[in-house]
Amino acid sequence: TDNSIFSRQLQNDRDVSDLKEKLRCAEDEIKFLRLEKVSVEKEVNATKIELDALIRNYDELQEEYDAIEASSSENSEAEIKLQVLTTEHIATSAQLNAVCSDLAGTKARAQAAKEALEEEHKREIDKLHFDMSVLKTRAGKVVDLDEASPVDDDEDDAAVMKARVEER
Repeated sequence: TDNSIFSRQLQNDRDVSDLKEKLRCAEDEIKFLRLEKVSVEKEVNATKIELDALIRNYDELQEEYDAIEASSSENSEAEIKLQVLTTEHIATSAQLNAVCSDLAGTKARAQAAKEALEEEHKREIDKLHFDMSVLKTRAGKVVDLDEASPVDDDEDDAAVMKARVEER
């Protein structure tokens, strides 16, 4: 049984040696894992810092995008208003052109009517001048004849002729 004790002792020593080796390996692995943990924590921290920066950049870009979108919307509304105003301007211009054309026609007719009236007035004035000349000639003969004698047709004709000559 000595042998068995010795054998057990030897087995126990081997087991202890194996366990010590396993313990040393486990401690090495723990050290490695601790270093790995620190490295991963640093990487996570760097990634978190980068993520925070990216989130800030995203927020800034989102604000810029919203501003651009609002501006585009305003520009679109302005373009629509401009199109409406352009259409109204074209319609108004067409109406003004039509009114100008109507006014030109009215002006031309009024000018023609005015010229016709002026010509008629001129003829009336000429006729009145002629009549006045005849009357002056007749009046002069009546004054020359101290007597108020009736004026015969021959004298009328002479007065009319004289007035026509004066008229020219």
